[in-house]
Amino acid sequence: MDAEADYLPEIVVGELVDDSQALVQFMLDGVDPNETLTEDASDDLATARPARTSQTYAEQWRYFARWCADNGRHPGPRTSEANLVSYISHLRRRGGRDGTGAPVSSLRLAMAAVRDANARAGYENWPPKKATAELIRKQAADHARARRAPKSSPPVDAARIAHLQQGTTADIPLARWRDLTILHLGYRTRARRSEQAAYRIDSILFEHLEDGTEQMIVGKRTSKNDHWSTGREYVIREPVSITVVRTYISLLAELGQAEPQLPLLRGITRWGRLMPVPASGTGMTGHAVNRAFKRMVARVPDFDAKNATSHGLRAGVPADLAAQGYSPAEILVITEDWKSTTMVEKYAKAGLRRAGKDTLGRAQQALDALVVPPPGHPAG
Repeated sequence: MDAEADYLPEIVVGELVDDSQALVQFMLDGVDPNETLTEDASDDLATARPARTSQTYAEQWRYFARWCADNGRHPGPRTSEANLVSYISHLRRRGGRDGTGAPVSSLRLAMAAVRDANARAGYENWPPKKATAELIRKQAADHARARRAPKSSPPVDAARIAHLQQGTTADIPLARWRDLTILHLGYRTRARRSEQAAYRIDSILFEHLEDGTEQMIVGKRTSKNDHWSTGREYVIREPVSITVVRTYISLLAELGQAEPQLPLLRGITRWGRLMPVPASGTGMTGHAVNRAFKRMVARVPDFDAKNATSHGLRAGVPADLAAQGYSPAEILVITEDWKSTTMVEKYAKAGLRRAGKDTLGRAQQALDALVVPPPGHPAG
């Protein structure tokens, strides 16, 4: 009972206070305190509300407005339910890159953008989403029936990075060193493409050690698993990665583009010109990082993982560690980038396969021992 007592709430003896007079005064003033925001809450909403006007939402609203204009309809300010349902139906049947139907995520984004625009015009929770949600569920069911087995991006380990370095644009130094930075930072910090896109100049810090060597501290501001946005620091002492990032930043500095608040990864034109930073302060998007990676893959004719994406850089370190003999549990502790061994085991198996090692040990030996007689062979 004593152990359970630690989990029981503390009982406080107090005096009941009749607060009816305070409530009556509020009601006389025509104000219901239960329906009134505090000043702090009002300030928070005032600053948080504009953040919902993301570029993606604005783009989706423009697409919707253009569709309405093409079909003799009016998008708002109070969008009709019929217009929203008709637009989602159009995307469901003819949207997407190939015109055969938009993915479920795009349908949800389009619906959210339209409802958000209406909320900003003073029409909260409008238009009704029941019929639209039904179309989205139908699209999800259709895609589930037609879905093939998902193919994950193969791990881009150290050997593959060495190979991919041949696919960087050698005739444009700025683009070459940026692409090398994508490879090395993606591998060393196990970064998703969105996390790489979030790196800024001040995310990188170079430090000299007492023994004369140098280390690089890379600060990851936030990630998918970082629920409290506390960030994460990576200590990198591998000389090649340090040289790559330092060289790229020095090229940015020569152009006057190495201020601490500027994005690290920047768009570069085919003529080697650095693209300006928009008012939003963003550089390359996550999709742009992946496209740059895919271009490197395309430039290497004999690359053995043509379906690789930039996400494979995140799996590179676990694959390499597994090939060196570390267990998934040890890799989990070494990297500190995953909450469980589920994904680590997947990456580790891929690394062991590339190293030509047995992935399952005794379990695989037991399965291999189950011999089936060849056809026509009499049963023993």
